[in-house]
Amino acid sequence: MKSNLKKLLFGASIIASVTGLATAPAAATTFTLSGSDIIKYDAINTDNDGIPDTTVANPAADINALLQGNCSVPAYEPQYQCQPGEPGGNLELFASSEQLDLDEFKAHQDVTSLEATFDDGRSMTLSSLTAVDWFGNDLNTVYGANTLANRWFSDALDAYNINDLLLGGLGYTRGSLYNTFLNNGGFQRFSDANISYVNNNNGTVDIGLAGHYDATHMLLGAGIGTLGSPLQASEVVKVTHNGRTTYAYTFSAARSTLSSNDGTRSHTGVYDPQFTLDPVDVPEPSILLGLIGVGGLVVAKRQSKKS
Repeated sequence: MKSNLKKLLFGASIIASVTGLATAPAAATTFTLSGSDIIKYDAINTDNDGIPDTTVANPAADINALLQGNCSVPAYEPQYQCQPGEPGGNLELFASSEQLDLDEFKAHQDVTSLEATFDDGRSMTLSSLTAVDWFGNDLNTVYGANTLANRWFSDALDAYNINDLLLGGLGYTRGSLYNTFLNNGGFQRFSDANISYVNNNNGTVDIGLAGHYDATHMLLGAGIGTLGSPLQASEVVKVTHNGRTTYAYTFSAARSTLSSNDGTRSHTGVYDPQFTLDPVDVPEPSILLGLIGVGGLVVAKRQSKKS
């Protein structure tokens, strides 16, 4: 009786160990970068108050240290502000995107990617966008086409109830705004995500994206600022995980208390789209039963040696 109990307890301890490994929450993330078209931005303190306030390019920055900040807010409140100095620096993918005109962008195929590996064994890859991502394999840039470009632009206007009736008095339509955005390099500007952090909270990943707290001029141009502000829109990042691909973006930002020193005055806002990882693989019941059997055999073998 006592021997059987030992076997059962030993097997149960194995199950507990395996299950524990499968369900333990992730606490750390390591990053691997592929591609060279990047800019690493460090957060520095310029006014000697001990709190970082400005982002500056730093090619020597360590990405694993750079991307460990946080400013995750489940539902952004109006005028919400990150903690001073947070989330810190960021990594810009496809840094040269804004230098390309539309034809050059259509021909550009290189991708910059960041792989995040969590300590529960799961991983995801965040990538810059190409014209194929936005416009499909046939590079259809027409307004109204079934493309990511149209869906994202429509989502941006819907977020602020910008419709043709509202635009009519200003001499615009949603279609004309789309075409202006397209021809002025708008999609290139939103293809180079600045990643501030990637935090895994039990399978729900917060993806911090640094950008403009007020993106009105990027979305609509200076000539239509009468619609009011701030209008907020994150850059778009391509997410690949376990063979599935999606595009992460949001239209709500928190104030970052930081600003870039590159003339764009960006990084003033932090956007925080979320992505849900697939569950951690848990051993099948038959495997667990096998482990119990192995545990029993080990105990029996030890007892046989003693006898």
